[in-house]
Amino acid sequence: MVMASGFGSNFQALIDGIASGSLPRSRIISLVTNRKSAHATVRADQAGIPWEYFNLISNGFQKKGETDEAQIAEARRRYDAALAAKVLAAPPDQRPELIVLAGWMYVFSPAFLDPVDRAGIRIINLHPAMPGEFDGANAIERAFAAFRAGTLTRTGIMAHYVIAEVDRGEPILVREIPWEGEDLDALKEKIHAHEHALIVSATAKVAAEIVDGRS
Repeated sequence: MVMASGFGSNFQALIDGIASGSLPRSRIISLVTNRKSAHATVRADQAGIPWEYFNLISNGFQKKGETDEAQIAEARRRYDAALAAKVLAAPPDQRPELIVLAGWMYVFSPAFLDPVDRAGIRIINLHPAMPGEFDGANAIERAFAAFRAGTLTRTGIMAHYVIAEVDRGEPILVREIPWEGEDLDALKEKIHAHEHALIVSATAKVAAEIVDGRS
């Protein structure tokens, strides 16, 4: 299963990886998106992959414009629990053994992570930073600011297991990317060019472990 919120280029890389054989012994059961306008759904349709739109506000978990932090936290807990229940309620041939977050712009709480983990389903994510650096949003922009300040000369990307601490799960694959004086847009383009190969390689590595572990 893949979860994506936006354009879906990493989702497409996974689709292409299966078609080319670089992601063997794998299939994408379904796509989940939390944004109605996500182009990833078009990619799913083109590949014949079923998808579902499941949103915090549109599906009634949180009121639009809610500002009360306690209400927001409770809404997110209920949303996470409901999404986990959806995953676990799937028939055996449609229940994933691996969930890949490919541009999923939402931070899961233990209400999702714990029941999925108890079911033996692994969750991995792609993050545009080295382990322990620039956790969370705007990682590339923050790395670029460090370059300009003269405190850093390289950044990178990693695929990692997902835990409750944002971007702190065990790394699966890491790739260092040097800064060679390019501007922010060029740096983003360079980093994204490496992401597609890394997410396919990391997914293939974890999928092979899962398949081999069945026996």
